Amino acid sequence: MSNRRNFLKNFSLAFLGLGGLPANSKQVEEQDEVKFRIAHVTDQHVTSRRKGHLGYQKCVESINALSPSPDFVLMGGDMVFDGLYTDIDVYQESIELYKDISDRLKMPYYHCIGNHDVLGLSSRRKVARDHPEIGCAYIMKRLGMERDYYSFNHKGWHFIVLNSIFEKEGTSGPAYEARIGERQMDWLRFDLGKHKDKPTIAVSHFAAFSHKGQIIQDFDMKAMSGIILQDNKQLREVLERHSVRALLQGHTHVSENFQYNNVRYLTTQSASAAWWGGNWLGFEAGYTILELGERDIIRWYANEYEWEHKLDPEDTLERERIQEQKEFEAEQIRLYLQEITRE
Repeated sequence: MSNRRNFLKNFSLAFLGLGGLPANSKQVEEQDEVKFRIAHVTDQHVTSRRKGHLGYQKCVESINALSPSPDFVLMGGDMVFDGLYTDIDVYQESIELYKDISDRLKMPYYHCIGNHDVLGLSSRRKVARDHPEIGCAYIMKRLGMERDYYSFNHKGWHFIVLNSIFEKEGTSGPAYEARIGERQMDWLRFDLGKHKDKPTIAVSHFAAFSHKGQIIQDFDMKAMSGIILQDNKQLREVLERHSVRALLQGHTHVSENFQYNNVRYLTTQSASAAWWGGNWLGFEAGYTILELGERDIIRWYANEYEWEHKLDPEDTLERERIQEQKEFEAEQIRLYLQEITRE
């Protein structure tokens, strides 16, 4: 990673509060030694376009090379690209690539469904409205998922994988919205009560909290309509009541760290960055490592891996955006150096 990239990442973390910040020093001192580690990998958008499958292969190789090794990997959704509005053969290829490459992980991994993982829940669908596997069913069958939401235990901890893709009937046929839904929420209440003696981490593709509008200074952005869970308040109250340690989030492709009423809301940057088309808002392709103690999260941090995105000939907009980002970074360094020379 270049010195410029290191500088800009440190600059962002220090002043914006984004990314893999460790827990505060007082909290770390009060924790036991690290008991085990896990990885959170989200928004891979695996596709042969832009050689994205080779990029994901680099991601898997990066995880396999970690020492100490994570005990397992929690996927965060948008594993493939794309069931919503690509031809079904392209979607099928993406699923096969995702599964084949993920199976090379040296540790277990757990699927989480994102909006791009489902079949045909869009007016731009390329399948019939009455396709027998529309929605989550198609990818669940091919990945061997028995349930779209579930939980498991590991070394005294409890882990919950939620499905934030709420299927519904829209004006143009099958659709979805970002919602946990009352049926799943009832299951969550029961599951958390059953495992009340264990520290818990939950995973959702859509976020309960996001500051994307503030990050990009878009005051007209309708954050509650395509980014935030529609029932985030209800989910938050359940997580708070059961002292859940953290909700791991994805979807926005940027790294965020937020705490509210003692629950951490940690958003992991995208494993594909800008859909394998360069960095996204300054974030390169990466994932999050969490180090867990006996009862709490000790620290977490982002881990980026080396991958130079392979743009297709028609990706003019992406090239322009990458150039704009480089110019922004150069100007940030120039201004910084100008300011420190005045001191």
